Order: sequence, then C-alpha cells, then structure tokens
Amino acid sequence: MSGSPPNAVAPRGSEVAALFRLLSAAPPRSAEIVKRYTLGKQPLDALATLYAVTPENAQRVVLRALLDVDSGGTEHIKDSDEPTLAQAVLLGTPSTDALVVRLRSLIDRLNSNAEPLREELARAAEAFEKSPDRSRDDWLRRLAIIVVLLLTAYFYWRENNKPKFQQLELHRSGQKPSPGAQQ
Repeated sequence: MSGSPPNAVAPRGSEVAALFRLLSAAPPRSAEIVKRYTLGKQPLDALATLYAVTPENAQRVVLRALLDVDSGGTEHIKDSDEPTLAQAVLLGTPSTDALVVRLRSLIDRLNSNAEPLREELARAAEAFEKSPDRSRDDWLRRLAIIVVLLLTAYFYWRENNKPKFQQLELHRSGQKPSPGAQQ
C-alpha cells in the first residue's frame, strides 16, 4: 500500500492526465461525443441535430459514448435499459445504480477539469499535426484516393468498351449480332 491516506485527493494534474488517457483509450467516435457533450458544453438538442437523431436517441448516443469512454469500449448495456439509464445519467433522475453513479462521476470529473483537459487535448493535437505520423497518414490517404480513382477509371473504361469487345468476339466466331444488341 502507498503512504497516502485512502481518501486523499489526487493532484489536479494527475486527474487531467488520467482523464486524457481515458479519452485517448476510448473508441474515437465515443471520445468525440463525450468531448462535445462535456468539454464543449453542447446540449442534447444540439447533439441530436448534429447526429441527425431525435433528442431521445441523442441521450442514448451520449450514454453509450460515456460507457465506452468509461470502460474503454468493453462494456455494453441492454437496449431496453438505455432510456432509463440515459435519463438517470444525463437528466439527473434519482438512481442508486452503480453504473449511473460511475457515469455521473465521469461527467463531473470531465466538467470540473474541462479547461486543463481542453488545453492538454489541444497540445496533443498540435503535436500530432507536427509528427511524421501525420505526414505518413496524409500521404497514405492521398495514395488510397489515387488508387480508387484509377480503379474507377479502369472499370468505367472497361464497361464502356465492353460492347466493342463483344462485337469483335461475335465477328471472330462468325455469329451475327442479335437485333436488340448495341452497335
């Protein structure tokens, strides 16, 4: 055991680092939703509009994202339990469920450390922008786009030239084209 008392409060910097690791380890989509909801202070109605879902489904989306961030994407809940849990977690409906308490705690921790966490996330994004990994990712993305365009052009060309090849085959075999065939 460590020498600190069990109920000692961790220094603020270590809390920010722990939350940063939690968000970094979460599935990217879920982390982005949680950042928008907690750090960005976007209301559920705005998230519903952004993700083109109803406000009730926006609650479910945020609940699932919170659960993904909290569990690293390993924990899931039944669809039938989502509306009740979403209201308890996001709207403050009274509940003693351990999951609700855990997710509310995560929201509170993110909200109380919002500014330093935003700064840490901005520093990490800036470092990634300057990294060789970003450059490699950009070049690989460009290469993938070029490959897709070349394949599209090839298949388009092949499809447009297909009747000519069929006519050539018919001519070689001595058959006459059917009256409905393209010329």
